[in-house]
Amino acid sequence: MKTEHALALALKEMMATQPIDSISVLKLSKKCGISRKTFYYHYHDIYDLLAQVFLEEKIPGVVNAEDYLSMVQLVFKYYKDNEAFVNASINSAGKELFYEFIYNNFYIAGLRFINKIDTGKILSLGTKKSISRFYAYGYGNSTVYYFENYRHKTIQGLTNSFSFIDSKNFEKNVQKAIKLAENHE
Repeated sequence: MKTEHALALALKEMMATQPIDSISVLKLSKKCGISRKTFYYHYHDIYDLLAQVFLEEKIPGVVNAEDYLSMVQLVFKYYKDNEAFVNASINSAGKELFYEFIYNNFYIAGLRFINKIDTGKILSLGTKKSISRFYAYGYGNSTVYYFENYRHKTIQGLTNSFSFIDSKNFEKNVQKAIKLAENHE
């Protein structure tokens, strides 16, 4: 197992039981059986390693999500499966790393959803990215806000956060963008 991967797994495991601020490079290095010098060869600090954790992290099933509702459900399942780790991330200087992780998952899924609707390939890549960024920002920010601020987290509570929008609304907006693009050709 590569040193970077071993460190990432160890950090995630340690964050499940303690705040990241109490995890020292020395403790982490000892857990992995490496020297502090080896840690610093690979990473600048613990947060640099946390960034690597989120780069390696995957939300199971995301590539098969059909719409934003299924994405929200998968993100919630990921949260429940990794609750202590996610909460430790959210309650630390690593909060932005978690937000970026969630945002990127919604963004990539959004592009995939748009491509399913835009079968004639009318929309430019820039337009697709703009639409996907808009939705990813809304879903990502609202999801992290929910995880951070609600004491009793449920899938129903999270999905209620998005009751103002649904898949048909998204599809309608993409169709509108396609019509605009066709009219401007």
